[in-house]
Amino acid sequence: MKKQMTKLLVKLFDCVYNIQKRKHEKRMSKLNKKILSAQFCDEKFHTSSGATLTIKNHSNNNAKANQEKIKKLFETFINDKEKLFDYIKKGNTKVYKIKNANKILSLIKEQEGFILPKKGLKALYLNLILNKKFSLRTPEMFVLRTFDVNVYAFMYQFYNWYSFKMNLPGFEEDSQEYFKHVFEICETDKRTKLSFEEIMKLKSAIRRDIEAIDFVISFVKEKSIAAKKLAKIKAGESVKA
Repeated sequence: MKKQMTKLLVKLFDCVYNIQKRKHEKRMSKLNKKILSAQFCDEKFHTSSGATLTIKNHSNNNAKANQEKIKKLFETFINDKEKLFDYIKKGNTKVYKIKNANKILSLIKEQEGFILPKKGLKALYLNLILNKKFSLRTPEMFVLRTFDVNVYAFMYQFYNWYSFKMNLPGFEEDSQEYFKHVFEICETDKRTKLSFEEIMKLKSAIRRDIEAIDFVISFVKEKSIAAKKLAKIKAGESVKA
């Protein structure tokens, strides 16, 4: 039964995350192709209106380093969810468990799980509900209906939280606002009205999301393969490297 559930879980993530990844990549290609079509190396030149801009970008290396750290963390936490949330709390991020969290968050168009810092009316709403106080700012937080989460499903949220704490670009409020409206931006003439800085912020937000998706897929597949090999060993079968 457990083996069947693992297979089903892998197929689920393959389906959902691959579809989401393809959508993001399609949208990226529709944004100012001169800027977004090529992947960044350590240095990239862009010429616009007679001006040349040099961009140094090391986010790929940072992402790989983060992935290794997060992988080790989840190997530790995968069977101990309490430690997972203790780790988050030690990172000075509050974790709230609240009944009907999904419905409460839907009113401000947020999803259950990791929530980035807010300001204005959204922050006021969250503070009144969660902290019973009047404030127009909130730090990052987790808001959940239960702490008994599916660890694999929670990975995406945790990965984004960890990347945010590492100060990777793409989690700024305006970057995330562009990201929320990425479909509208890419499918209309709004993309031609974005400044270079706005396009770069949107690209960073998309990149962070794809990194999180790729990490989840890779981790789940790796664990599934390891489980199959272990089952073969227990059954006395040979296992190829």
